[in-house]
Amino acid sequence: MIPRLQIEFPLRYQKEFWFGKPYSPAENEFLLNHARCGILLALKAAGLPENCGVGVMVYNCHTVANAVEQAGLRMVFIDVNDDLKLDLEDFKRKANDMSAIVVTHLFGMVNDVEAIKKTCPDMLVIEDCAHAYGLDNIYGDFAVFSIGQGKHPSIGDGGILKVLNDKYLQKIKTDYEKLPDYSCCQKTKLFIKLLGMAVLNKRMVYGWLTLPMKRKRPVKSGRSPINPMKMCRGISNIYSAEKDKVVPRAAFMQVIYCENPKEEQELYGKKGIDTDTHFANSINWAKEFGYIQGQCPNAEKLVNHLLMVPTYFNKQ
Repeated sequence: MIPRLQIEFPLRYQKEFWFGKPYSPAENEFLLNHARCGILLALKAAGLPENCGVGVMVYNCHTVANAVEQAGLRMVFIDVNDDLKLDLEDFKRKANDMSAIVVTHLFGMVNDVEAIKKTCPDMLVIEDCAHAYGLDNIYGDFAVFSIGQGKHPSIGDGGILKVLNDKYLQKIKTDYEKLPDYSCCQKTKLFIKLLGMAVLNKRMVYGWLTLPMKRKRPVKSGRSPINPMKMCRGISNIYSAEKDKVVPRAAFMQVIYCENPKEEQELYGKKGIDTDTHFANSINWAKEFGYIQGQCPNAEKLVNHLLMVPTYFNKQ
């Protein structure tokens, strides 16, 4: 079966992990263990008052809400439109209750950040580009990218924070220097994890072992701690070798609207293609952070009708 996400760790990555040349970031780039850590660092660097509002798209990964909460701030949930982009009208209605916003470019579909800045020119804007690697037109104060397994590029693990507003640069530099590096033991554990994930996502293994295991897993809670670290040197080595070989803004996954996602999922399964209702638990996750049913009606309507299919071609 074709896995929904491209997760691989070939021999060339293994060589680069141990012996490759590390990536040399620009002055405004900071290499981290996860993109979510970049959101956390950006929010802390902004020096926002405790418990002030931060806009978050309700149909989203729970890691964004965790970053906001861990920064000591409060979520203001914003609806999405039928294109899974931020609902600008809902944003305008709620803008007075927020001092910052995290704009997530879900599945590579780019939001109109210029319109957000035009509406609230003094609002802090963090662009979450975890699904939109290589996005060029960035208008926010910060941008975060993910190079974790399953993303494009599927490097293995890690994230990048870019500082676009110079007034925050020194604070980010100071905070970044305090972050721990990977120890030799942690680096070895990561290497073993990447090898294991690559094996479990081989097509012949995925269908008869990995997918049944995944389906038996209990639904995860939305709350999970974020522990920022500098990017593992091994991942930096791989990124240095592979970053220019990936087409920018390759779609993370293809989103399909269907009346009955489970039926569609079965049809794809019969053709040997894994699909899933990605972020199907987003409303329940949001409730753990204070969301009240009915605040974002369009997202509540869409969440039960979306199915994600693979968008990559990979010879295995």
